[in-house]
Amino acid sequence: MEESNQYFELMELSPEASLDQIRRRYRYLKTLYAGDSIEISALHDDFSQELLADYLDRLDRAFEKLNALREKNKAVAATVVRNEPDPELQGWIAQIDCFDGAALRAVRERLAVDLQAIFTVTRIQPRFLEDIEAEIFGSFPAEVYLRSYLIEYSRFLGLESQRVLKDYLPRYREWIASHRGGGGS
Repeated sequence: MEESNQYFELMELSPEASLDQIRRRYRYLKTLYAGDSIEISALHDDFSQELLADYLDRLDRAFEKLNALREKNKAVAATVVRNEPDPELQGWIAQIDCFDGAALRAVRERLAVDLQAIFTVTRIQPRFLEDIEAEIFGSFPAEVYLRSYLIEYSRFLGLESQRVLKDYLPRYREWIASHRGGGGS
């Protein structure tokens, strides 16, 4: 993951960037640094041809790696969305008493899906998925945000969203009452 962060940094992108954003940024940077663009003409004295060639090589590698990573996440996510859980997994899920953050993380890990793959399908930022799993409720400005994220997340995992809401939201409301001195939305 740290290696991919270096690639995102080189391409001046957020780690949450979509495959389309990665492709657009690559084309932009490649055009900017490979040609005689007006934007970098003033830098020609500061950049040797070797330095420029090295940057373009690193840019190509970063694009290849990030493109492959996003394609892999997309394929994993599509597989999870398409496939029904096997009977053993369904039995394991049925034994879960309460869908709290730890239970949601356990289901995701049992499915062997990373947060980036979920983001690829649901567009829920990985940091919010992490906060749901860790029950860091302060990240959500209102219950409506958390509710919609939980519905999408539970659907992605193949869980009954109403059951997840029934189990999870009371914990959020209790936190709201104790930390913000009032009810949710």
